[in-house]
Amino acid sequence: MDRTTMAENMLACLAAEGVELNGDLGQVESVLRGEVLKIGAEALRLHVQKVRGGYEGSSRPCSCGERQRFVGQRERVLATLLGSVPIRRAYYHCKHCGQSCLPYDEAAGLGENQVSVGLAKAATLLGIHEPFESSARMLHELTGQRLSERTIERLTHQVGEVAGAEEEALSARRAAWDVPAALAAPARLYVAVDGVMVHQEDGWHEAKTAVCYWEDAEGKRESRYVARFEGASEFADFVWGLACRCGLKNAQEVILLGDGAHWIWDHVAPLLEGCTGIVDWYHALQHVWACGSVLHGEGTEMCTQWVKKVETLLWEGDVRAISRQLEEERGHTRSPTKRAALDALLTYLRNQDDRLAYDRFRQRGLDIGSGRVEAACKSVVGVRMKRNGMRWSPKGAQTTLSLRARWMNGEWERFWATRPLAA
Repeated sequence: MDRTTMAENMLACLAAEGVELNGDLGQVESVLRGEVLKIGAEALRLHVQKVRGGYEGSSRPCSCGERQRFVGQRERVLATLLGSVPIRRAYYHCKHCGQSCLPYDEAAGLGENQVSVGLAKAATLLGIHEPFESSARMLHELTGQRLSERTIERLTHQVGEVAGAEEEALSARRAAWDVPAALAAPARLYVAVDGVMVHQEDGWHEAKTAVCYWEDAEGKRESRYVARFEGASEFADFVWGLACRCGLKNAQEVILLGDGAHWIWDHVAPLLEGCTGIVDWYHALQHVWACGSVLHGEGTEMCTQWVKKVETLLWEGDVRAISRQLEEERGHTRSPTKRAALDALLTYLRNQDDRLAYDRFRQRGLDIGSGRVEAACKSVVGVRMKRNGMRWSPKGAQTTLSLRARWMNGEWERFWATRPLAA
């Protein structure tokens, strides 16, 4: 029977039941959608019944080496994209080791939740983009199915924990320098690192964030992300793992972009051996403006002129000339406040060493701004985690971020193919 005949039969059945379809396309669409879902739900139930709910005979092998015996059929009402579907599955038990098994649940990737993989996938996709309460409303509007906000939250954290474990397993390989297989082979790989504060139950905590980006063979920029609530040395391993997946070991050039934070250059840079370190241009300018404001007054013409002079030298990579100017000014001022501002800028410039060689960076055509990681802090972390009144549990914050990274990294389908509900 072709689909046209099936559709005609559906219309005939609706007419026989007294269902009237009028000229309002929206009404027709709503009625037909409801009927299609009902038919689909019944078809799903019949399919599971047809395959006998994973029945494998009177016994099946057990991991202990003995045999699990068939006990009977167990019923479960499953919330699916098609609606609530009662299914019966074969249940096995091993009297030797006490293990039990529902082969159908294992094969289908079902967990302990009464939710199908398809519906859980849709619900968690909403959960990593929107607050859980609005996710529940959007799920019903988009699919016609209802899950509570608590269920969506629980599913998101459960599946996100599996995503987080993937990240942890990748970072753990750094201890043995066990390089994971690369997904790309970029000529020039950028690694940009920054952090953003997230409000958790016990206060504010930094979600350290990294983005690796490069241009593919067609000149299109590709990006991959990781965001973790970790200490500096621990997070460096996560950056290493991500960079390796993005082609770190085979890249002709590796560029590390960041602000002046010591942890970036002390912990991340050594793991990206041979990388070119660049301090974000705009971050360096912020330090110059801060000093100029103390010396000449914030917003004054003299401040602007002073900053522009220093900026020109910085743009040309002449840090020595800037240092000479600052030292000369320090010798001519008796103000402790101004001396402190000059000392702070001098210390900052000296600590950055050759990471301020903007003239050479521009000659090589390198990015000198960390705008991509700042955007990542907003798109990966801020958009979901930093809304009015939000306070996260440590586990909830990390699992949501880890799962969100799977989506933003284009790994959603691959990740769900690992059957995270059943993990």
